[in-house]
Amino acid sequence: MIRILPEYIANRIAAGEVVQRPASAVKELLENAVDAGATTISLIVEDAGRTLIQVVDNGSGMSPQEASIAFERHATSKIINAEDLETIQTFGFRGEALAAIAAVSQVTLRTRQEDEETGIQIEIQGSKHINESPISCPVGANFEIRNLFYNIPARRKFLKSEASEFKHILAEFTHISLCRCDIEFKLIHNGQELYHLLPAKLFQRLTRLLGKEMNQELVPIEANSSLVQISGYVGKPQDARKSAGNQLFFINGRFFKSAYFQRAVLNAYEHLIPEKSWPSWCIFLEVDSDEVDVNIHPAKTEVKIDNEQMIFQILQAAVREALGKNALGPSIDFDMEGVPTIPPLQKGLFVPPPKIDFDPLFNPFSSHSHRPVLFDSESEIFTSPQPPIQPQVFQLKESYLLTPVKSGLMVIHIQRARQRILFDHYLNLIVQNGQANQQTLFPQEHTLNPATVLLLAEVRDELLLMGFDIRPNGKDCVTVYGLPVGYSTENEDVALMIDNFVDQLSQHTSQLRNQTAHTVALSIAIAECHARTQKFTPHEATQFIDKLFASSQPAISPLGKTALHIITLEDFDKMLS
Repeated sequence: MIRILPEYIANRIAAGEVVQRPASAVKELLENAVDAGATTISLIVEDAGRTLIQVVDNGSGMSPQEASIAFERHATSKIINAEDLETIQTFGFRGEALAAIAAVSQVTLRTRQEDEETGIQIEIQGSKHINESPISCPVGANFEIRNLFYNIPARRKFLKSEASEFKHILAEFTHISLCRCDIEFKLIHNGQELYHLLPAKLFQRLTRLLGKEMNQELVPIEANSSLVQISGYVGKPQDARKSAGNQLFFINGRFFKSAYFQRAVLNAYEHLIPEKSWPSWCIFLEVDSDEVDVNIHPAKTEVKIDNEQMIFQILQAAVREALGKNALGPSIDFDMEGVPTIPPLQKGLFVPPPKIDFDPLFNPFSSHSHRPVLFDSESEIFTSPQPPIQPQVFQLKESYLLTPVKSGLMVIHIQRARQRILFDHYLNLIVQNGQANQQTLFPQEHTLNPATVLLLAEVRDELLLMGFDIRPNGKDCVTVYGLPVGYSTENEDVALMIDNFVDQLSQHTSQLRNQTAHTVALSIAIAECHARTQKFTPHEATQFIDKLFASSQPAISPLGKTALHIITLEDFDKMLS
């Protein structure tokens, strides 16, 4: 039977589209504060938004009548007629945010306008108005959102760990505070002030939010045309990271995501950064408002832009020019007379380093001599002075190991196999109560954002069992006191390890509270594999295969992908028939 849903159920369903996690409520409240003309905005969070989200601003505030209807669906001060949708300049405008938040939390609003002697306090619980009364309060608005999703236990249950949820909150805080560098922002989490951002220029705010090391990484970018004005900063190629994280686009003062424009920026870095590396950037685009549609996504993080192909070309050229001006890209020299011609290196061609050709299994007193079989993956040339007496292991570039077996040819995916070996190793260390670590001669400090420090603190015990002694040191710093025996203690290597580990841990932290050991072991294993490539000697390849077969599941990586496959003789017959 088809029936009309009760309003309170419809409100909860609609709320799920707008308020997906605590960070969604943070985004809406911060945007409303900016739209209200505030010059000072404070964000106070407890338990990564589960217990409390409070936003206090000194904006224009609301009258008692406005405050009373602000929590009704489609209540807005930003749209009068349909034509206004074509030229939206503000952040929020749909009039659903406050109604959605009030449907799934306990809300208290205190607000006053400048020309009013008293303000009003409104209390709402699950969309129901509990109380309205006059109150003495400062000009502006003070929203308290408590016990988010208290009436939707299933949604609350599937929130991620505190560190993961706070990472999303910090991202929203970063996006909005970068859009408005003229506004003073504060962020307080669990009673600790993490950020106090005074009005400043974009560069100062960027380095304050993304870390002091960005001070040496960023170069300015600027381009003006009739279609678009481009400004901001891009990172130096030598500072590119293995993990994505600081890639920010803004259009007309609004954060947005675009895989298309991301490709334009990465094209400008072609041949300047290693494969699968990410430069940092914070790029602002300004176009005519009637050429941008921001209402195609519920969170307004995706936009539709007219003439995006032309803007793509302008953006790519602007990034290249910025890198070239700072001697970070290839330069053009027209005086080439008398310069010898050097043939370019073919893309994808592997040039092996010089090495001594020897057989570690050679025995001068044996009647048989073993010569290694060399396999050139590019030219596919085999040289075999003598047939091998025992099965050999061949390496195809840095990706695969090949070895004959009784039923055919065994192919091993090196990276996935290494993940399996390392995962089993680290998981066993946790189960067996750890291993000794090597103390660093001088403890190393590394500056990180507060969300990352919180994430590392959350799994510190598991890291310690694996030999990583990493301790929080303030709100945005950790100190490395010890590493597993045999691990590189070079400062750059440790920084890369933390960078890769945190990136992987963030991706696999959905079950962090219930499967911490599994998650940490997996993240460390993947992070180490990202940072390592290896050209095996025959002896090393054999040892590697032995370790793989000693693991719990040799054929499957810890991510469930195939690590080992056998191509049978029948498969070869079919391929060559």
